[in-house]
Amino acid sequence: MIDFDNIFPEAIVLASLLIFFRVSAFIAFLPPLNGQGVPSTVKIGLSVAITFLLANRYASSLGVWLDLSGSGAGAWLKLAFLGIRETALGAGLAWLFSLCLVPVRIAGAWIAQEMGLTLGGLSSPMDQQPSNVISTMLEAFSIIMFFMLDLHHLMLFSLGQSFAIRPAAGAWSMPSWETVVWSVTHAVDDGFVIVAPIAILLFVVSLTILITMRTAPQFNFMSYGTTLRLGAGLCGLIMFLPEICGAVQQLLYRVDQGVTS
Repeated sequence: MIDFDNIFPEAIVLASLLIFFRVSAFIAFLPPLNGQGVPSTVKIGLSVAITFLLANRYASSLGVWLDLSGSGAGAWLKLAFLGIRETALGAGLAWLFSLCLVPVRIAGAWIAQEMGLTLGGLSSPMDQQPSNVISTMLEAFSIIMFFMLDLHHLMLFSLGQSFAIRPAAGAWSMPSWETVVWSVTHAVDDGFVIVAPIAILLFVVSLTILITMRTAPQFNFMSYGTTLRLGAGLCGLIMFLPEICGAVQQLLYRVDQGVTS
């Protein structure tokens, strides 16, 4: 039987440090916290607060393993390997959660390209990458819905459960490549599903413009076609905005069901 009363304080400190590595990497790479709008002091304070809560539950069992692992250069090298692995795992968990917002960016980029709004770039609310006005608007809506649906609580719950499923000092298996590839490709498909009504509308408008240019060569595509596509896209965004928000909500609900199951 494990005696938790005989654990050295140094082992508890090292165990808490490993937990901090995973939590801080998760907070640093998680959108929208990884953007420039959140100060670094807020990220550090949030990482320390979450580490304090998780260390009360998991640091003792992890400290036993570190206490029994011995001392010397080999133990420190193993501790350094565990620190790198925890940082990589925290960044990987944040990347998986960011996939729930990638379809929204893909949808906005496709609509902006069809409307001809890719000339001017804006800063994305998710990260430091450049974006367009449609993607920025849809990403802002999705982030608001993310917090309205209390998915940030699910995010913190998943981070805590990761220490029970994949302990910081224990052996655990990596997810299969099929799961990772399916998650990435499914994000692209969801992006086109979100803007399917507007995509059909813009396809019909572009086809009509091309037929008109074929029958009437004096009809200039750059003079009239771009304006018609821009107007059709704006009308489509206004008309189908409830459907777009509903599709984003269903996407976030699938993320909730996937994590809880």
